[in-house]
Amino acid sequence: MHSGFEIETVTLPRVDGSQSHSLSFIEHDGAKIAYDYEAARSGVATHLLVLVNGFVRPRADFRAFRKRIHAQMPHLASLALDNRGAGDTEGGLEGLTVETMAKDAAFLAKTYASALSLSGYHALGISMGGMICQVWAACDPCVSAVTLVSTTAGGNRRVWPAGTDEAKAREKGFTSWPQDFESMHKRMVRYFGSKFRKSSPLLIEMMVKNMLKSQGEGSAHSKAEAQYNATVSFDGTGYAKRIVCPTLVLTGTEDEIIPKENADGLCSLILHAKKVELEAMGHLLLIEDPENFVASVRSFIEGQVVG
Repeated sequence: MHSGFEIETVTLPRVDGSQSHSLSFIEHDGAKIAYDYEAARSGVATHLLVLVNGFVRPRADFRAFRKRIHAQMPHLASLALDNRGAGDTEGGLEGLTVETMAKDAAFLAKTYASALSLSGYHALGISMGGMICQVWAACDPCVSAVTLVSTTAGGNRRVWPAGTDEAKAREKGFTSWPQDFESMHKRMVRYFGSKFRKSSPLLIEMMVKNMLKSQGEGSAHSKAEAQYNATVSFDGTGYAKRIVCPTLVLTGTEDEIIPKENADGLCSLILHAKKVELEAMGHLLLIEDPENFVASVRSFIEGQVVG
């Protein structure tokens, strides 16, 4: 049985909870967590959405999504953070675990919920972020709803990509991202479904160039390795079974990284889970099908009781 989180909040410096702000930092358990907050456009937040990204990905990936959903939901406030080992977050990599990253998210969420006088918040996690949010939702009763995107419960419920030797995959150490365009492109194209590959080759090329730049930085390898080690053997089945809040499970039918069967595994474990499949989409639903992604998340949030 997993114990719950005991998280203490801090008083927000120079922020009253109603003002948006860009890059900010908050100290937590040996790390300097980078995040940004976007206030409700109405001036009064009735929902707080916390966004947790995947492997080595920064919070900036949520920029377009947040613009869309805030325009459609004027009473929504949102937070996006960089996990340890990603973006602008500093430190706290030694012995990194999914649980540690979940506590970071809970700490930030509780701090802002307090400032907004909200009793709960919604968590949304993509891929590795989905693993983090499973732990978080299981251990923090203030998570009123959770959206799990392109992710897995891990353990013996994990379905690996076709042709993958499961034992070797779990034992294999971290392999650095490629440093040349052709190899990086070959690796990254697998993250997208067939429809997006055909319609957006130039956007994929741009993303490949951005990855080459970010992963070529001096500390990129050690940061990615810490996240990899935290997640490769992740077994969240015990956590998933303890999630009692409403849960939306989103998956692409052509996900080659975490196949759609993993969504079925999650739904079999989580009591109040609903699955939505996006046709002909791959692993990066946020980019591939932004309209349906936003519509699914918005509908789910609006269906929940105000915290």
